[in-house]
Amino acid sequence: MSTGQSSTVLVPNPDNLAYDFKRIFQIPDSKFVIESGTHGYPDLETDELCTYAPYFHSDKISLFGREYSTARKKKACVALAMHHGHGLKLDSGMPYNKFATAEEYNLVFQHVTDLGYDVITMNQPAMSLEQKIYQLNELCDFVIGYEGGLGHLAHVLRIPYLCLPWRLNDMGHPGVQPGLWLESHRFHPDRRTWFLHDVEEFVGWDRQRLQHMIDQLYDQGGNNILFDPNTTMDPATLKITAGTGQDLTPRIMWCTTRGSYTTAFVKEHLPVAHMQKYPLKSMTYNA
Repeated sequence: MSTGQSSTVLVPNPDNLAYDFKRIFQIPDSKFVIESGTHGYPDLETDELCTYAPYFHSDKISLFGREYSTARKKKACVALAMHHGHGLKLDSGMPYNKFATAEEYNLVFQHVTDLGYDVITMNQPAMSLEQKIYQLNELCDFVIGYEGGLGHLAHVLRIPYLCLPWRLNDMGHPGVQPGLWLESHRFHPDRRTWFLHDVEEFVGWDRQRLQHMIDQLYDQGGNNILFDPNTTMDPATLKITAGTGQDLTPRIMWCTTRGSYTTAFVKEHLPVAHMQKYPLKSMTYNA
């Protein structure tokens, strides 16, 4: 979709979410075709592939037999993403290292309601993709929570996302700053996202400060370091480097087998060949 070419996605089951995704976002066959089957290609690290591919967007979406606009509208709720639907286990490995503590979520909940919003949590697996998208698009002014799938939906819908940092690194150990804070940036290359350093940063915002921030994010004023003017990408190696010298390259790219295949895939299929400055990847592709 980023290249403007039609892509064929092979899915192993007839109830795959890809069918709902295509229908909801009204993606034509000229851009996205779904077929049943399995492919024989080496595994792609799709989570980290998003570092090199812009989010697409649809001005209209189809939900429950009706068409809705994704344009900004006045909304009185906030979506709070807390976990993957399996509770707040504070295990050290993936994905639990990305979740805040119950005490921290309680601070967020209380502050959001004190500022005049209602809170909607979308943590149960029984909630369908269509239900989540409806609530985000029609009810939620912004999303706050862990680095994960609800944030990606917010990006596609162009809804501001306040992203809490990882609690531990992916090996379950305390991270070294700013590395731990920067982890989420690679997975959410979006200009409407604000990466919080901690819960206290958000709790310190009064209503005026929050409203200013949400307006700023709707205007693409996020703080993702991938879009910093001093961040560069080498089109030959796909290495991404911050102005401070911090290496922002997805770690999968350095793996011997999967990394080499992923690198070749990005170079062949994604629009990065002529990008000398990484912020040029600001373009959004409409479905």
